[in-house]
Amino acid sequence: MEKKVFLISGGSSGIGLTIVNDLVEQGHRVVSLSRSKGKIDRALEEMPHLAEKADFLTGDISNQEDAGAIYAYMDKTYGVLHGLVNNAGVLTKGTLETISVDDWRFTLDVNLTGPYILTKRLLPLLRNAGGASIVNISSVAGLKPGTSVAYSVSKAGLDMLTRFLAGDLGPYNIRVNSVNPGLVRTNIHLDNKVVADRDAYEEMLEKACPRYPLGRIGQPADISGMVRFLLSEASSWITGSIITVDGGVMAENDLIPPKK
Repeated sequence: MEKKVFLISGGSSGIGLTIVNDLVEQGHRVVSLSRSKGKIDRALEEMPHLAEKADFLTGDISNQEDAGAIYAYMDKTYGVLHGLVNNAGVLTKGTLETISVDDWRFTLDVNLTGPYILTKRLLPLLRNAGGASIVNISSVAGLKPGTSVAYSVSKAGLDMLTRFLAGDLGPYNIRVNSVNPGLVRTNIHLDNKVVADRDAYEEMLEKACPRYPLGRIGQPADISGMVRFLLSEASSWITGSIITVDGGVMAENDLIPPKK
């Protein structure tokens, strides 16, 4: 892959941090964006080699002023953006009866409005690339209702944003695709206090495994590989696609007798 400039939102943990590291290893210039300075510090403790090889910025993608500051930095530093990964996301618990309006708004602000604002603000730099790729990190919860009404609705909306932008930005030679993971081992459940502690998280993962035909929970590297493909020229005729990377969970059929 030609050496390029990429920006990864939510790039300080989990899937996002793995994408940052993989792209850096390929020799690209990568900007990692996070709302939390603490998460950036944690990321650099985990992967100290990234301190000199990637740019770490703080900013809230759902805030237009922050998005403007991110654009100003990218424009001054690089003047171009070859790929944008809208990975930042939050997870909140609750059904219609239990979720608060504030949590609903917060979830949609970060998971759906944030990618819209950031993509809109960075569009001039994406156009400057003469051919760019946007990858939205969605979820199988956007295709089949999960345990959180706000999270599922936000990811379903992100998939429709993907489809719309694929047609809208195609004339600029900008491709837009979604990657929809199943359950992946990251810190999102712990950081968002969806589970009480690490033991409860491990129990949740163990209980989920039987639902996955491949018999395991995903790892961030499972998602990063698909993202790297969609950012590359190898996927130059793919746009508007909603791609599940889920260990087969969307194909689960409990009517099939278990294998011995």
